[in-house]
Amino acid sequence: MGERRENLRGAGMRRGLGAVVVAASLLAATACSHGARANDRNQARPSAASSSAPPGSVTITPGDGTADASPRNPLAVTAANATIESVTVVDGGGGQVKGQLAADRRTWTTTDSLKYGTTYTATVTAADSGGKQISQASRFTTVKPANLTLPYLQANSYLSLSDRTTFGVGQPIVVRFDEKIPDRAAAEKSLQVTTEPKVTGAWHWYTDQEVHWRPKEYWAPGTKVTVRANVYGVHLGGGLYGQQDNGASFVIADKHVAIADDNTHHIQVFINDKLDRTVPTSMGKNERVRGSNGQWLDFRTRSGVHVVLGTESRTRMTGASWGLGDDSYALDVNYTTHLSYQGEYLHEATWNVWKHGKQNDSHGCLNLGTTDAKWFMNTFIPGDIVEVKNTGIQLDNMDGLTDWNMPWQQWLAGSALGES
Repeated sequence: MGERRENLRGAGMRRGLGAVVVAASLLAATACSHGARANDRNQARPSAASSSAPPGSVTITPGDGTADASPRNPLAVTAANATIESVTVVDGGGGQVKGQLAADRRTWTTTDSLKYGTTYTATVTAADSGGKQISQASRFTTVKPANLTLPYLQANSYLSLSDRTTFGVGQPIVVRFDEKIPDRAAAEKSLQVTTEPKVTGAWHWYTDQEVHWRPKEYWAPGTKVTVRANVYGVHLGGGLYGQQDNGASFVIADKHVAIADDNTHHIQVFINDKLDRTVPTSMGKNERVRGSNGQWLDFRTRSGVHVVLGTESRTRMTGASWGLGDDSYALDVNYTTHLSYQGEYLHEATWNVWKHGKQNDSHGCLNLGTTDAKWFMNTFIPGDIVEVKNTGIQLDNMDGLTDWNMPWQQWLAGSALGES
């Protein structure tokens, strides 16, 4: 019996040892398997410490060493994989140039205009995503023009576009430069006309210094117009640059069109395309005389579309102003509506009122009775239309605002860029 017990104990010990060995084997297998999964994860997703972010950088435009930068373009700083900490821009005299940093601190641009022919130094500090400091600098010089030109925005030779807030349906935009423009295309690109609603129009060069913009058809009443001459920093050819920008805005008033017919000696007046009244007149008589310099002067009123230049309650008129001589005549005339640079007007003429509606008796003006002359002066504004017909002589191309006497294709031929 005791021997059997020993055997049993021995068997029990052997069974227990076997269990320990198996458990150890399982533990070893489990530990080995766990280690393999951890390694797999580490290989699939590297730790943040082992990854490296791309390096940060800063770009300054104009770049270092630029010798002919356009002052129209702002200085710009751009950061890649970094944020801008500070920007300092100074001119040659140490004056600081102001700028604005974007909310994300990735870009900075000047808000002050750069000057012509000036050397600037820009110094930038930034930090990349890892906190590493970045420093960048640019020293550049803006272009030095051979000459400058200033654009004037005119309604006509006597009136700036900024002098009024409303103009008539025939008003062109007149830009006069104080220098001849070598590169007309560059000039037209810098001149911007914005309308509400949108209107098709084009520029037309009358001289090397004067360019007009008009729509294809008369403006529609209520149209809002803004014109900008964005010439500063723009090369207009031959070393000529724009001196400064200019701008104006206005609104188109009701449509006023008067048609004076020499066959009937009457003027029909249309307001917003409806006949409002018919007015008797006496226009320029069919005569020619020698002027003070021996030139021929033709008294006939010129046929064609006239654009009103302005109105006055009284205007001094003289024969000398258009070549008749100092002793020909001089008088103050009431209630005048100015039509041409050579001196055509609608005006009061009480001295020949019995001829109004019957025969011509003036030196080229359209004579009216007191009531009608006063009505025209109070109703018509710069840009309104007075068309003269059947006089036998045509309005000269440069005698006032003659833009509407030109067919559209001919008008386009005077543009460097075409319709806009």
